[in-house]
Amino acid sequence: MLHIAICDDQPDQIRSIRQSSERYFQDKQDTVSYETFNNAFSFVDTINQGAIFDIVLLDVCMPGILGTEVAQELRKFSSSTEIIFLTTSDEFAMDAFAVKATDYLLKPFTQSQFNQAMDRAIAFIRQRSSAKIMLRLVGGGLCIEEISQILYFESHGHILQVHLADGTVLETRKSGQEIKDELDKIASGQFASPNKGYLVNLAAVHIIKADYVEIAGQKIPLGKRKYRMFQEIYFRFMFSSTTI
Repeated sequence: MLHIAICDDQPDQIRSIRQSSERYFQDKQDTVSYETFNNAFSFVDTINQGAIFDIVLLDVCMPGILGTEVAQELRKFSSSTEIIFLTTSDEFAMDAFAVKATDYLLKPFTQSQFNQAMDRAIAFIRQRSSAKIMLRLVGGGLCIEEISQILYFESHGHILQVHLADGTVLETRKSGQEIKDELDKIASGQFASPNKGYLVNLAAVHIIKADYVEIAGQKIPLGKRKYRMFQEIYFRFMFSSTTI
């Protein structure tokens, strides 16, 4: 089941976007549910209440708040939602890049352009859902975890804590370098070390400051003189993650 949100302040645009999406999925096997919003603040409230969407089709120029600002709020809760901007202006394309949008379509767009954007979004979703890692847990047992659900790793001696998106913390006996080598085989370039003892999922990074990076409200120390290098790694990942 794919959950899709459409947010546009013009009801006729909502209908048009939904029709484009329905045409895209008409010959596919995916089951799709839609939730539509003609008020951006209502959509933000829904996100703040814990709603999760696989794809968000989002207008940029809306009363009171820009779609790019809505996307920034969304990214506080979800690093994996695919965001496709649909707008009449190319003025905010760089802002869209900053929130890792899947695509940026100018209205009026063709069905072919819409299909290409959706193809990219679906490809990213399938890629993430297929990427998993096996962890041997302290105390016994195994856990098969999706890469997209891992926020960061934190080393405590011989124990590696695995912090997940739902707040769960797992523990495994493995070094940071061992887990990094495994992750690079599965999701090359997606995990980086901001400081000794930490390995973070770049897709989950929300803020980069001179002395820390923030993930899901948690501030993780950024090593001295690592700021520029970490920024470069982050933007290289962000750029590569928006191309197929």
